Amino acid sequence: MGLPIEKRRSESWEFHEFSRARRWLQRFTLLRLVESFCQYQPLEVGGQKRSNGDRECELRWRLIEKALVRCEANTLLDLGCAEGFFVRRVATEKGWFCLGVDGDIRRVTVAQSAVLLDNVRGTAFAYSLLTPEFVRRLPCFDVVLFLSILHHVMIEHGIEYAQNMMGAIRSRTCVRLIFDMGQSDEHDQEWSKSLPTMFPDPATWIMAFLSECGFSEVQVIGESSAYQGKGSRVLFMATP
Repeated sequence: MGLPIEKRRSESWEFHEFSRARRWLQRFTLLRLVESFCQYQPLEVGGQKRSNGDRECELRWRLIEKALVRCEANTLLDLGCAEGFFVRRVATEKGWFCLGVDGDIRRVTVAQSAVLLDNVRGTAFAYSLLTPEFVRRLPCFDVVLFLSILHHVMIEHGIEYAQNMMGAIRSRTCVRLIFDMGQSDEHDQEWSKSLPTMFPDPATWIMAFLSECGFSEVQVIGESSAYQGKGSRVLFMATP
């Protein structure tokens, strides 16, 4: 008995969509996964918002988009991409090639599944813990996003390791870094007590820290709400 035609033509260069039944199954599986845990970022599937997320992202995106208006770039790396909100926005609105990396396999699965289901081209996601060694193995990207991750690194591994991480990120950044981190003045968060005291204020301290890590032209591009809207965080842009 011969194989079905679609299986016999294994070396064809033709591109095919999933059937309606398979797309329904893909969508059903994704939505069930989304319902199984809390989303960090807002998530859209099929033109409908499926989750508001624990972190406000629209304002941060507007600030990032405005900062990158005159930036000559066409690739983006999002380290700690969660459900891929920024990867998706940059790919759809700017047409850049975008890679997102995250150590939470649930979020990477949601991110990849959502962009494939919605036919968002030019995107990819990688599952990996973020370490300086891993970052240095990556190719260079024009723009790197490193948002709300470093305070966790600093608390767990210390400030010297955090500096090493930022040095690795600088080596992979061609044009601009977009950066924010948890601040010592976020008193509603228990972890804020474990951070260095950011004297005289978080913006000044973080700008000095990024400069010490080798970044130049560090500037504030705005503020957005912190995790679950508790306080605010300063958003920065820096040149490697």
